[in-house]
Amino acid sequence: MTYKNPFRNNKTREAEDLGFGNRITGERARLLNKDGKFNVRKEGRKSWAPYQDLVEMTWGRFFLVVVAYFVGTNGLFSLVLMPYGMECMNGAKSGPFWEEFAQGFFFSVQTFTSVGYGAISPACLSTNLIASLIALTGLMSFALATGLFFSRFSKPKSQILFSKVAIIAPYKDGLTSFQFRIANRRDNQIINLEAKITMSWVEHNRDGSKTRRFARLPLELDKVVMLPLNWTIVHPIDEESPLYGKTGKDLEKMNIEVIVLIEGFDETFNQNVHANSSYTDEEVLCNVRFKPMYFPGDDGKTILRLDAIDETTEA
Repeated sequence: MTYKNPFRNNKTREAEDLGFGNRITGERARLLNKDGKFNVRKEGRKSWAPYQDLVEMTWGRFFLVVVAYFVGTNGLFSLVLMPYGMECMNGAKSGPFWEEFAQGFFFSVQTFTSVGYGAISPACLSTNLIASLIALTGLMSFALATGLFFSRFSKPKSQILFSKVAIIAPYKDGLTSFQFRIANRRDNQIINLEAKITMSWVEHNRDGSKTRRFARLPLELDKVVMLPLNWTIVHPIDEESPLYGKTGKDLEKMNIEVIVLIEGFDETFNQNVHANSSYTDEEVLCNVRFKPMYFPGDDGKTILRLDAIDETTEA
């Protein structure tokens, strides 16, 4: 049976492809990475936004940048101080290059951080001017660093956990269904969750060309009020589904990718949060079921095993 896209030739068609267009038809060309980021590398006239990069990079890389800036800036000021000689620095001693560099570096650190131990102090107009510049740079740097730390901590970010695999499992009335699971990693409350999934596949045309197609997959339940446990999101595969009658080999030939968008209201941040992910044909298992993730505990509480989100069993 040929699948007829119910969205085609109407006003919602433009929203089907999620902005990817129909020309991305390369083998194993993923549209969305598992972490929810677009699988796109921009080249040419790309703009550089340092604030955005510093807020969005990982914590490890952020601390590395802060340490590199701190060491590099004070090292540069040390090199600026050295040509004026140690005679323009009270408490400094002349010596080999690295000894003088170390004295200038630690003087810069003490001035930069406003610690000012007083072991070394400027004695000439030139070094006093440099010390003033170091102090100004330090004040501005700490103000910027404080703002960045606050922005990173206060940035609303969901901790939605997606199952690594999706499954095609038996469904009621003799049908099958496409399923995957999500859960909240944290103990906070996310309410009014809404799920939207769109399937993308490559269609082979009669003239030998390829076109990427998109279709929204209707869900058994696309909204839940709360997420205290896990949520198994189910798309019934009926005659109107592009997955109807397809085998694992068919999915591989079609180079399918199911794009998932989850949105909800986080009570901690008091803002809407979202999480994205996707599943390719390599991440879809057939004729299996998900194992239960939760069970009653001895203390009367329900135990949710987050590490069991990927566990499956034969259907």
